[in-house]
Amino acid sequence: MLQLNHINLSVSDVPALSDFFERCLNFKVTERRGNNKFAVLEGEDSFVLILMHGKDVTTASYPTMFHVGFIVKDEATVRATHQQMIAAGYEAPPPARIQRGGDPTFGFYHPAPGGILVEVSTPIVAMKET
Repeated sequence: MLQLNHINLSVSDVPALSDFFERCLNFKVTERRGNNKFAVLEGEDSFVLILMHGKDVTTASYPTMFHVGFIVKDEATVRATHQQMIAAGYEAPPPARIQRGGDPTFGFYHPAPGGILVEVSTPIVAMKET
């Protein structure tokens, strides 16, 4: 059986994106090398994210809607993550219903430092009926 071990992203600003993942998404930097050109981060679920400086990377380097997505358990967690980003000084758009052709979700996309788009969402079915 194959198991995903890590994802390696080439980004324009390793320190800024590392800081974003630590402050907003509860990752921990476990290793830094090369004058802040390389960082290994570990998520709460032991997922490993590697960030490497790409001197030619810009916000337009990745295809439109390429993103790193985080699925959370409920609407309250989406809202709490959004507030964590706001408190950290980022201008994340407010969470809303997202319909992309499949089942709807509740969440938001945020252009993080380093040229990466981040999504935080939860399936609508996980939301409490109000």
